Parts: sequence; C-alpha cells; structure tokens
Amino acid sequence: MSNRSKLLAKITEKWPVKVLSLAAALIISVFYRMNSLETRFFTVPLQIVSSETLLPAAVFASAVRVSLRGEIDGIQPILEEDIEAYIDLGRYTNEGYYRIPVHIRKKGSALGVEPLEISVLPLEIPLQLENRVTKNIPVYPVFSGYVAQDYELTFQSLIPGSVFAEGPRSIMENQIEFYTEIINLDRRHDDFFIMVNIINDNPLITIHGSRMFEFRGSISRIAREEQNETYNSVMDNTQ
Repeated sequence: MSNRSKLLAKITEKWPVKVLSLAAALIISVFYRMNSLETRFFTVPLQIVSSETLLPAAVFASAVRVSLRGEIDGIQPILEEDIEAYIDLGRYTNEGYYRIPVHIRKKGSALGVEPLEISVLPLEIPLQLENRVTKNIPVYPVFSGYVAQDYELTFQSLIPGSVFAEGPRSIMENQIEFYTEIINLDRRHDDFFIMVNIINDNPLITIHGSRMFEFRGSISRIAREEQNETYNSVMDNTQ
C-alpha cells in the first residue's frame, strides 16, 4: 500500500467519532464565547421618518430601550447617540391603525464593532395614522389684571392675527383657535408694546413660522363726562 493510501486510511479511520469531536469542540468554543460577552442597556430617542401624507393621531412613546451585547472592550466605548432608533411612516399611504416596527441604525463609534448584537424594546409601535392637514388658525390675546383707575384699553392689535398649523385630521378639525400667553394689564396707564408667545399644548400640532407675536395696546384716560355719566347711571340704579 502506498504512503498516500496509508495516510488517507488513517485520516478516515473512525471518521464519525472525529467529526463529532470537532463539532463538540466548535460548540464549546461558541458557548464559551457567548458566555464571555457582556450586555449594556440604555435609552435612546425614537425618531420618525415622516410620511408626506400621514401623521400619528395620538401621543406615543418618545424613547425606546436598547441593549448591546458584545465584548466589553467593544461595547463600552459606544456612545448612546451612535445608536439611532426610528420608525418609518413612508410605506403607509392610507389612514388606519398599524403596528410599525422599530428599526436600528448604527453610526460613529458603533460602526465596525464585532461581535455586536443590538436589540430594542418595544419591537413595534402601535399607531393610528391620519391624513396630514394644514390650515390657517386665528390667534387671540389673553389678559390679566385691570388698567389703572380712570383709564381704559381703547385699542389693541395682534400681529400677525393667525398662524399656519399642521396636524392629523381629527385634531385639526377641532382646533379652531389659539391663544397667547397672558398679557398683564395691571395698573397700566400708557400705550405699550410687547412680544408674546402662542400657547400650543398639543404635541401633535406643529406651528409653522415664528410663535412670537407683536401686541400693541392703547390706553386712554376716561373723559370726565364719561365718568359723570357712569356715576349718575350707578346712582339711578340704586334708587
């Protein structure tokens, strides 16, 4: 028998046992490596890839929990801002209720790290999607206090008088007006000018442009004749 035949016979001798031994060695190696991996947890903001026609019609979770599993030297330097979680609304075209999967995107310090397993909770975000609606909505000033005695607010203006706002259909149907933050009139006796902010308590509504408005008020002294007429009217009502 040639040397080559003898070598081949030796290699194939008891080959099932050798294959099982090799497989067992690989399993032990993988098991050891898996047990040596570390896990790290943190929370990241949930971003939205917007749809041109649809918007969420209810408030939903603004953050998700992310777990990183890998070798400690690999996962420890990863920055939280280098793991992005997002949902993509672009694939949906009709109003309805959907369970939208959460996707993960790596960048920066998370790139090139191996081994690295990334998981996220929750896996899906339940959302009611509605058509995007934009409309022009009037804004009204809100006052507190009273001007000085014997004075009155004779003129007021709010510039601009309205805003363009955007939101889901059902919410925009009910949004018929906005109000400013409180404008204090207490003991004022001169014309005044202030910048005031619009109050928007609904996170699902977006106001386009500046939310700062210009308010001008004119305050005049009440003429003596008007005061006498007011006094006489009060006296007549008490007799």
